[in-house]
Amino acid sequence: MVAWGGWVGIAGNLTLGAAKLTGGILGTSQALVADAVDTLGDAVTSIVVVLGAWRARRPADERHPYGHGKAEVLAGRTIAVIIMAVGVIFGYRAVTKILSPETLSPPALWTIWLAVASIVVKEAMARYKMHLGRKIHSESLIADALNHRSDVFTSMLAAAGITAAVYLGPEWRFLDAAAAVIICLIIFGVGVTVFRRTGSALMDEAVDGSTLATIRKAATGVEGVRGTEKLFTRRSGLETHVELHVEVDGHMTVGDAHDIATRVSQAIRDAVPAATHVTVHIEPHELEGEGLREQDVKGSREPGSQV
Repeated sequence: MVAWGGWVGIAGNLTLGAAKLTGGILGTSQALVADAVDTLGDAVTSIVVVLGAWRARRPADERHPYGHGKAEVLAGRTIAVIIMAVGVIFGYRAVTKILSPETLSPPALWTIWLAVASIVVKEAMARYKMHLGRKIHSESLIADALNHRSDVFTSMLAAAGITAAVYLGPEWRFLDAAAAVIICLIIFGVGVTVFRRTGSALMDEAVDGSTLATIRKAATGVEGVRGTEKLFTRRSGLETHVELHVEVDGHMTVGDAHDIATRVSQAIRDAVPAATHVTVHIEPHELEGEGLREQDVKGSREPGSQV
């Protein structure tokens, strides 16, 4: 699904970017050229998404026993670097145009319609990829969707800059280039946001509270489980790794306890499809007098545990 979303982005960005670049050059619009280069850069990032998803889907091997899930996150970080580079390079180009107003030509009025068409297409692509990325928990696909969403605003700025440069007279032609500078600043800002987001994923970010609750509920629903203790989770690209301590009758045999652990592991996988690696530790369930231990009720409060 990630690869499919990536190919949709590649086809759309190449077509739209080529049209805007041609229109920007022929129509002498700096804002449209900046918007076009951003869109063509998106085609490159979409290729990175596809390659990252392909790498992440490779099965575990001797050197990577936990799989290659983080390749997908690394793809998202690569996208961030590309986005920031595009913002810096073409922002500098637009600034030089403003500082040399004699080199500016009035943009053609028809270039506005290309910017408007870009707004419609990019918003549709952003919504599609964001929905798909959230559904399958793909960091690179979400990063690509955020980039598409930024393009909606950059195309709006391009349209505004072109309109102002055409209708306000020769002394206001610089507004087309000024719009290009603002577009590049937005592009750079999106790159920084994506870079920070993927950084959290690379640092073994835990899953959200709702997913934690789902894991505990799945475990306690298994017959023979008396309670749960420590719960650790970490995301690895499209995958989620889970480590959970469950309490069982301390007098049961090792074989019976192992069977319960196996059923708990399967229950968690069924409840959370992204949980590809589940480790279940067995602990004896103990009582104090008439009631349960405080830990049985509230869960472990050891440093680093997820409750």
